[in-house]
Amino acid sequence: MLRAPIVEKTVCKKDGNFSSIDCFEITDFETGEVICQNCGVVLQGNTTHDRLDGNMFTKSAHTFQGSNKSTLRFHDMGLATIIDKFNHDSAGKPISYKMRYEMKRIRLLNSRSHVKNTSDRNLRIALVEMEKLKEKLCLSNAIMERAAYIYRKAALAQLIRGRSIKGISGACVYIACREMDVARTIMDIAKNIQESRSSIARNYRILFQNLRLTVSVPDPIKCIVKIANNLELSENTKREAIHIFDTLKEKKLTAGKKPDAVAATVVYMAGIKRGANLSQQKISKVSGITGVTIRNRYKDYLKYIKLI
Repeated sequence: MLRAPIVEKTVCKKDGNFSSIDCFEITDFETGEVICQNCGVVLQGNTTHDRLDGNMFTKSAHTFQGSNKSTLRFHDMGLATIIDKFNHDSAGKPISYKMRYEMKRIRLLNSRSHVKNTSDRNLRIALVEMEKLKEKLCLSNAIMERAAYIYRKAALAQLIRGRSIKGISGACVYIACREMDVARTIMDIAKNIQESRSSIARNYRILFQNLRLTVSVPDPIKCIVKIANNLELSENTKREAIHIFDTLKEKKLTAGKKPDAVAATVVYMAGIKRGANLSQQKISKVSGITGVTIRNRYKDYLKYIKLI
């Protein structure tokens, strides 16, 4: 409901008596009614309002609002015709019994026309899996557009046949996250798409070698922030971990090391320095890095960082 900014004299029923008072009008856009704030009387019904969508940031009130744009996230680019399941005409009247049979047949033919062969069916299933992964990992539409583009490119290069759909989809999403500098690990994707880590990693290497992709190295600082947030650490501990990482980076001790392993070790060292109750097992469970790796990195970095 939105409150109307204009207040005017209206005959309003309040406490059982009619009197001329200032009546604040509240417009309910769902029911199309104008309601009095004081007494709840419906002043006007079945109203129509031309207003812009709240998600559109525009200065002009006459901006054209079209339908959904073409997108790679849907197998038909979002341009296919959709026939709904409601047996009513444009006026809202129910259609005849004979026409219902014809509409059912038209819907069936229309749904079949969207998927013409096995490659289209494969693409449709893969994009659905990517959409599920998007909701679980809270990914943006730009990342999913890039992942869908990589999957289509792999399909044209005939890299999909004989391989798991979930494995290829997870690899495409992982590549898109790496290109967009979003901190998502293979373990996160494997856990949410219900596919083994080895399958996603193997398909990632195949796509990387055949499609000639350029993937940037993940920023360890983003991994530090992610691990610290998952562990619910204080801001001082998080800043101390970033300070330790900057010190190690200046001494060129992080080159050639796995970013997640460096981040987990730095968070562990910051926890010791700030007196936080952090164990290697707890950090290993959150970051996905084994305790052996954390201990090895910790022994290497302890020579250059004073924790006491």
